Amino acid sequence: MIEMSEISSIFIIAIKLFAIMDPFSIIPYILSVFNQYVQETKDTITWSTLTNKLLIVIIILLFLFSLVGRALLDFLGLSPESLEIGGGIILMYLGIDTMGGFGQLRFLGRKIEEALVTPIATPLIVGPGTLTALVSLSVSYSPLLLILGSLIAAALTYISLLSAPLLVKLLGNTGTMAAGRFTAIIIAAFGVQLIITGLQQLQLVK
Repeated sequence: MIEMSEISSIFIIAIKLFAIMDPFSIIPYILSVFNQYVQETKDTITWSTLTNKLLIVIIILLFLFSLVGRALLDFLGLSPESLEIGGGIILMYLGIDTMGGFGQLRFLGRKIEEALVTPIATPLIVGPGTLTALVSLSVSYSPLLLILGSLIAAALTYISLLSAPLLVKLLGNTGTMAAGRFTAIIIAAFGVQLIITGLQQLQLVK
């Protein structure tokens, strides 16, 4: 049976993970990609359907990171620092590519579902920062608490993404596209920060 102190720990984990995943910062980006994809391909997929599928991917990733994140890094001989640097490079490229006119749509192929795992679910939502956090939290918390906290964080992220179309009603398609391109700067900057953090932890820069 879960004790009161453990319930508190679950919510602490959930809040930390939700803050790191920060779905609000990428909503304009994802909506812009989704709207442009639908307009160009005439696909009938709905935002709620896409969000439901995205939730499944996010939960799977959080489960995997919670259970085998540290073990996987050790098995592959990778450090959290290398994960931050690698993830930062990907985010930098994605941000620059988006500023060039959403060229990342090349990676979608014929179906937007192909982008659910990469780049949307990871590294945009469940990125190296999330994995690093889960690895760090695993030192103090049991896998059960990590999983429960991850579920709450995933639910909060799902609710945030599901309500995203309200932005379209408030900003319009043009405004959402503009906000998405502005968010690209934030994504690129986050990538740079991940690289800097990784280099600092390796003591290569101050």
